[in-house]
Amino acid sequence: MTGSLDRIKAEIESLGYRTLVSSSPQGEVVSFEYKVEAGPHRNRTVRVGVSMHGHEGYPEYPPHWVHISPPIEDGQGGAVARYTDAQDREWVAMSRPPGPLWDQLPTKHMRLFLTEHLRRLWAAM
Repeated sequence: MTGSLDRIKAEIESLGYRTLVSSSPQGEVVSFEYKVEAGPHRNRTVRVGVSMHGHEGYPEYPPHWVHISPPIEDGQGGAVARYTDAQDREWVAMSRPPGPLWDQLPTKHMRLFLTEHLRRLWAAM
């Protein structure tokens, strides 16, 4: 695992989530059980994963890919890939970097990625 993913994993675990690191076509993924907080899937529990795009350094650069199992797509198009992991779990990986939101944060960490970016994604589905 890269230093960026090690740090992402540690930050997610510090929020009380149990993580799993696995492989995907987009590289290594840190995933965890997540209760959706907004949108039409609110209160549904899914497995969410995040991964980087290349070797950018977190936290300067946020996770680029959002992985969801079972697959739920947000209908936004763009780079979307479906795959099955080593545990035979089906996933969708969507290229969904937080964009300008990340640049505006005074402190960059996974708590804000989850509460701001993921909540915004789910609300838009």
